[in-house]
Amino acid sequence: MINMEIVKKIHLLRIDFSVQITPDKSLPRFVNSLIIFGDSITIVDSGVKDSYKLIYDYIEKNNRKPDEIKTLILSHSHPDHIGSAHRIKTDTGCKVIGHKLEKEWIENIDLQARQRPVPGFYSLVNESVELDELLTGGENLEIDSGINISVINTPGHSKGSCCLLFREDSILFTADCLPLADDIPTYDNFKDLKNSLSLIKSFNNFKILLSSWTSPLSNKSDIMRLILDGENYLNRLDKAVKEYYSQNELTPLECCSKTIKSLNLPPVFVNPIVDKAFRTH
Repeated sequence: MINMEIVKKIHLLRIDFSVQITPDKSLPRFVNSLIIFGDSITIVDSGVKDSYKLIYDYIEKNNRKPDEIKTLILSHSHPDHIGSAHRIKTDTGCKVIGHKLEKEWIENIDLQARQRPVPGFYSLVNESVELDELLTGGENLEIDSGINISVINTPGHSKGSCCLLFREDSILFTADCLPLADDIPTYDNFKDLKNSLSLIKSFNNFKILLSSWTSPLSNKSDIMRLILDGENYLNRLDKAVKEYYSQNELTPLECCSKTIKSLNLPPVFVNPIVDKAFRTH
């Protein structure tokens, strides 16, 4: 776990976890949550199901109390982002906010598990949570005195994925919207993700980039390199998918396996979630 004060009020909390692919294979992962210390406390993304312990501990180490949490914003509905949402809402009575297109999966995790069967799903999130406020994109959230967040609709990774722009501090939080080169390809719609990546690339109104799976970046060239590397990776994926998914598939996940192998990616990436992403090409 890595804790970091980005600016005086906005802190980043890295939460390490693993996805159990098979009984003897796990995939190490991490996710970043944001903790905003204002007159009250706002959390952006809640990590996996036991992450609330780390969040509460970090709050207390900063001489605040967990019951000061008044708002929880969910960037999207995937289990490593909503895992502790129910527990935090139950403990604090906070308001939970998310995009309307993510509502169904946030409020019904059993449905999400059926439609997007992530390995070890219920080890990451085991309770649904009700949203108190729905976003559509374009909103300005005044979450505290001097803390205003612009909500930017950036679908692709999921239907209602959002980026958050902290206007006073010129910080852009992209959640999972920026693909990492050679990372596991998990997205809802390839074309939408490409368009959202182009939109993010066009932004010039932020100085610091935060995401769910990278360290903070403040150097413009490093930020652009991350975006371009993600774009190039998507192009590589697209070329391979169009080659191997045009072939007849004789066994389950055969096209996915050939695509992953051709890109020299880990065999553990061959699974139904990645196959579903590739079929959106």
